[in-house]
Amino acid sequence: MTPADRESEAREAEDTEDAPPSRRRLARLAALQALYQAEMNRQSAQTVWKQFVRHRLGRDLEGIQLDADRQFFDRLLRAVADHRRDIDSAVSAALARSDGLERLEPVLRAALRLGAAELLYRPDVPPRVAIREYTDLVGDFFDEPQARFATAVFDRIAHSVRPGELDGPAA
Repeated sequence: MTPADRESEAREAEDTEDAPPSRRRLARLAALQALYQAEMNRQSAQTVWKQFVRHRLGRDLEGIQLDADRQFFDRLLRAVADHRRDIDSAVSAALARSDGLERLEPVLRAALRLGAAELLYRPDVPPRVAIREYTDLVGDFFDEPQARFATAVFDRIAHSVRPGELDGPAA
């Protein structure tokens, strides 16, 4: 983890409703929007990635300056595109029903895929940070029951793929 990554993680841990969102939080939001758009428009992740890089990142989007961490955004989308089958398998295993992933709302499904990708393929991001970030994102779009549901799914995945990292006091 580079010093810039550590600084970004520290800012994420301190994010409050009054503070502007961190660049990584904005990257997660942009990645969520990109996955949703790709699914709804039946476009490839690569096509949507190009659109976001050209037309959305670094611009004002619905009142939010989308000054996202471009490298983090790229890595999140690449992880989901490259490892979709493994990610879907991890999410499905954490759900009560084997067909549960496809039955979910597209935004929730995108958030679960991104959170799982971060837990599976970003060991530099502490699992508690990833879980909190994606639970907060889900909470931005849905009510509390869905946010609690997402937390439970992320918790199951984290305990499965990163055993021991959630032990001890919360950061």
